[in-house]
Amino acid sequence: MDPAGESTLSTRVQQRLQSRTCGWCGSLIPYSGRGRPPTYCSKAHRNRAWEVRTAEARLQRDIATAAATAEPVREVITETVTHTQTRVQTRLDRRPPATARGWVEHLNELTRQLDDDQLGREHWNHARLYRALADAVNALDRAHPGGLDRLLGR
Repeated sequence: MDPAGESTLSTRVQQRLQSRTCGWCGSLIPYSGRGRPPTYCSKAHRNRAWEVRTAEARLQRDIATAAATAEPVREVITETVTHTQTRVQTRLDRRPPATARGWVEHLNELTRQLDDDQLGREHWNHARLYRALADAVNALDRAHPGGLDRLLGR
């Protein structure tokens, strides 16, 4: 007891660090009680945290000196869309015509293509077409009794 007749009660609380979590991954790190308590569970995590801290510091320094910007990156994108149309032409009969009417239709189609289509602009094919037509005219001259002069009434 105190000489004044009062009693004093003293309480002593002692805290001791047992463990803490890693500053990078959050895993539990035990502490032995000796030395500075660890902040990271491994050297790799300590290095990663240092890289992030220094990168943030460099970025803030570059923004302050206008060497970098914090604005979002803008992109210009070119989009090319290609539509392909396939047209299939079926030929029911790949053999040459067997009748005069069939040949007349084929020759009329050749005339139309020479006048209107790409075939007329393909001058490198004209000599071959001319030779084939001349051969056909000569064969018709040989086949007709009396030749083409008689057919035309000359």
